[in-house]
Amino acid sequence: MTSFLFAKDLSMYAENTSAKSRGNISLQPNIAESAIDSTYKLGPGDFLDLFIENAYFSVQVNPDQTIIIDEVGAIDVGGLPFYEAKKIILEKLSSRYNTRYCYVQLSKLKSFKINVMGAVKNAGQFIVEPQTRVSTFFRNISGFLPVSDMENILLVREGDSLKVNLDKISREGLLQEDLLLEQGDFLFVPYQEIQDVVTLVLPDARIALAYKEGLTIRDYYVKGFGNTIENGGYVSIVVKDSSGAEKRVPVSSADVIKPTSGMEIQFVDQRGTDEFVYVGGAVAAMGKVPYNPDFKALDYIAASGVTPITGSWDQVRVVRGNRKTLDVNATEDVILPGDFIEIPKSTYESFKDFTMFLASLLTVVSSSFILYMNYK
Repeated sequence: MTSFLFAKDLSMYAENTSAKSRGNISLQPNIAESAIDSTYKLGPGDFLDLFIENAYFSVQVNPDQTIIIDEVGAIDVGGLPFYEAKKIILEKLSSRYNTRYCYVQLSKLKSFKINVMGAVKNAGQFIVEPQTRVSTFFRNISGFLPVSDMENILLVREGDSLKVNLDKISREGLLQEDLLLEQGDFLFVPYQEIQDVVTLVLPDARIALAYKEGLTIRDYYVKGFGNTIENGGYVSIVVKDSSGAEKRVPVSSADVIKPTSGMEIQFVDQRGTDEFVYVGGAVAAMGKVPYNPDFKALDYIAASGVTPITGSWDQVRVVRGNRKTLDVNATEDVILPGDFIEIPKSTYESFKDFTMFLASLLTVVSSSFILYMNYK
């Protein structure tokens, strides 16, 4: 009777304290990244917490897939979902104990080994922590080669081949398709069959990726470098088609432009000396302004502090290349890196300068004449 009351009191204590944070269906082990549901499959290395009437202890799943409980014996639980293993354990305990005062919990999850081969930076065998998803695993091993086919990754599990489209998972955030790895899994990343390519050129890197219809410049950048364009600090993008024709576009166009086969995409930062536009003439501060593909001549002039009283908007000239001078529309025409924008003085200012020059000349002449006559 005493034992029964003690067990009952212990059960009430467990129900009032531990059960609030550790229900009998699931458990959040300390080393798990997310909640573990009852479908988790047990295997060697897992630990279970057992409360049996007035006793508490932990047991480990042995290499032979069993757990050992005193006065009950070995119970085969390996490979079973937790909810099923729990049911079997309680059935075994019922022959000796009152299962109303018994429960089973996951305590610590097993680490296990995964093999990976193919187009990855690091191939081989790796120890995987519990609740690791495919995408997390590849990040932990430094990711893919540029020629990897991320859309057709194969996960071999118990003789079955599961296809994982990691490219789609990354772009669309499909967590439900980002599979959790299990013990014994084998991953293979195929190489792309490269016939048509799109080339990405960075200031310090160059990479060729397999062409795929419908992808934007941003999509290719993420596939090639696993990062966002904004983190590169680029000021513009130069798009060169297979014929060699170039077009400079703003970085924001990366979400719109869909490269064709054979196209070369160059990402330009401010390290190049040609990434400036030079402004001179009737401005407050002559010099160079960082190139911006969205800017027109008016923007560069405004950035240099034009003086409206002296400057002329309708006669802006641009010196380009081998001293080729162009008359441009300050609000519409395209400005290229290395251009020199000249803002001439207004007609009024030019006339004023001319009259002041004549006045100065007459002053000099008259002064000279007076000196000559006095001397004579």
